[in-house]
Amino acid sequence: MNPFDQARSLATPEARECIDLVEAFFKTLEAMDFEATGRFFTEDGAYCDEPAREMDAIGPAGVTEKLVKSIVGLDAFVMGVDTVVGDARRVTTRRTEEWHFSTGEVAKLPVLCMHEIEAGKIKRWHEFWNMPSLMAQMPQSWLEARAREAS
Repeated sequence: MNPFDQARSLATPEARECIDLVEAFFKTLEAMDFEATGRFFTEDGAYCDEPAREMDAIGPAGVTEKLVKSIVGLDAFVMGVDTVVGDARRVTTRRTEEWHFSTGEVAKLPVLCMHEIEAGKIKRWHEFWNMPSLMAQMPQSWLEARAREAS
């Protein structure tokens, strides 16, 4: 049974709605449809990247912009969710992201995540991950392209 189905089987009806929202959110993010991903957020919703809080984003447009800048130049972005726990206001997940680069490399990043839900939208998205672990796996060509874009 997939982890979202398992969580739904143990959840209240209100919690199932939150779990459904987060599952749809991850499918949209995995498809790299960043504009649609941003629309999951409330107007003041926040994406809190815990190891890089200076890069937090607010609102649908801010989240879209952050995702475009962060997950650019990939052939695929795979969300391997293996654990989901939810209630009527929060959904916590554990996953391993796979960043597939056009050069053939694949970076794998374990992520613990919590979504806070308000009125059917994401109010806060907290991501907990290890920056040195991710950066050590990044192809040099990808890092150089990000540096050029930043200057």
